[in-house]
Amino acid sequence: MTKSTPSPLSAQTAQADHHHAPSAYRELALKSRREIHTLKRLASRLIATCTGKNTAVDQKLTDFRDILYSAQDVSALLPRLAVIERMVSHQDMTQKKAQSHLEEQFHTSGETLQRVIGLPAQLKRDLRELLAKSANSDTERTQHLIRLLQLYERAVTLQATRPRAQHAQIELDKDQIRRVADELQNLITELDIDGQAGSQLLDIRRQLLTDVAPATVVSLTLSALRLILDATQAERQASQQFLAQVNDDLVAISQQNTRAFDHATQLRVAHQSVDQRLDHTITDIEKELGLKGTPESNPEAALTRALDALNAIAKENEALKTRERALEEQLSHNQTQLSTLAEHTMDQRRHVGDQERKRLLDPLTRVYNRAALNDRLEHEFRLWKKYQRPFCLAVIDIDHFKQVNQQFGYEVGDKALKIVARTIYQCLRDTDFIARFGGEEFVILLPDANDDTRTEILATISHTIRKLPLKFKNERVAITVSIGATLFSDQDTPTPVLERADQALYQAKNSGRNQIIWC
Repeated sequence: MTKSTPSPLSAQTAQADHHHAPSAYRELALKSRREIHTLKRLASRLIATCTGKNTAVDQKLTDFRDILYSAQDVSALLPRLAVIERMVSHQDMTQKKAQSHLEEQFHTSGETLQRVIGLPAQLKRDLRELLAKSANSDTERTQHLIRLLQLYERAVTLQATRPRAQHAQIELDKDQIRRVADELQNLITELDIDGQAGSQLLDIRRQLLTDVAPATVVSLTLSALRLILDATQAERQASQQFLAQVNDDLVAISQQNTRAFDHATQLRVAHQSVDQRLDHTITDIEKELGLKGTPESNPEAALTRALDALNAIAKENEALKTRERALEEQLSHNQTQLSTLAEHTMDQRRHVGDQERKRLLDPLTRVYNRAALNDRLEHEFRLWKKYQRPFCLAVIDIDHFKQVNQQFGYEVGDKALKIVARTIYQCLRDTDFIARFGGEEFVILLPDANDDTRTEILATISHTIRKLPLKFKNERVAITVSIGATLFSDQDTPTPVLERADQALYQAKNSGRNQIIWC
């Protein structure tokens, strides 16, 4: 094996590489130092950007920055970087939660501002546009918050500069609550609910007739609604229980009648069997009599057989009579059950009839209520359309009725309502109609009444009520009424006629009350 000798070219290349190696190392080291310096500057700037959000993280970053510039070996910083990474990650999660809460509060505050009464339309539009926009960066979120605060400032400024409007709104709210109280106490009198719920509702009505606070009116309204719902539910359950009981009784009677029918069928078959056996016995006796005097004749044996058969038939017939008496008793029991069921059904029918009559009567004054008025008005309107005879509608309102309640109490007020209603009724003809329209208002219908008749009726009502001898603790309670009246004409319908009568009543009250105005 011969040893190879290196060529001159290979020797030259090796010599050149050895000559250039220190230069390459120097360039690589210089490049590494530049990259480390760039990395340190980037890390320093990132640290400066992240500083100020968390004290513990800030301290760690400061220490890391100091060591970063003094460290010769970057790899020695890796454990510190791992600690800082965990702390920054935790801080990031906390910041995201805070950002989520901030966005929720942003929308909640915006919706709250939207519900403020009396804001200008432009401000509301700006607010809607702001809430509709989405914020994709911290800068946009900050701008949205600033914008929302500006809108809040505008709203607060507007509210602060309109105290009179706010006062007027408060007064308006009080009037609305007062009307709610009036309507509720009228509703309670119209419902006429019995039992404990009825007593509690009457107590609520007594409170509503006094000057109660708005918050109390709201509370009483909720209590009244709850009582009305409970009473309605109780009535519904009672009706359901009655129907269920009727159904059970009918099913039981039906089953008993089915058994009685089967029993009667069995008795009929048994009677047919007894009749057949009796016929056979009679035939045997006749046959034996026909053999009399012949060798085949055996009267004694035939008589014995006939007697045995007749005795058996008699016993079976007695058993059938016992079964028939049991069937009669069952049928009599069924008849009693049917009679009892019919009586209960009639009681329920009378109860429903009473409820229907109560539905059309005002329980306090015992005249018709608004529901009955609507039915009667529609009926009289159709008659007027058909025959075109004079048809007058009038609204009667007791003057200063609230003062009567406040001065003498609701009991005197209720008594006055009853007396006024009875007085109006007594002044009407048999063909006329009166209903309590609500509160202290009554509506009367005067069909087929000429000018003299309707004028006389209304004047009599006004005069008679004015002379009523109503007293409370020896003090006379003066009662007068204002009346607004009108006639159906041309293409009238009930609604505009009622509105005209209300306008006439309004004029009568503004003109001093205790008078009759035609419209």
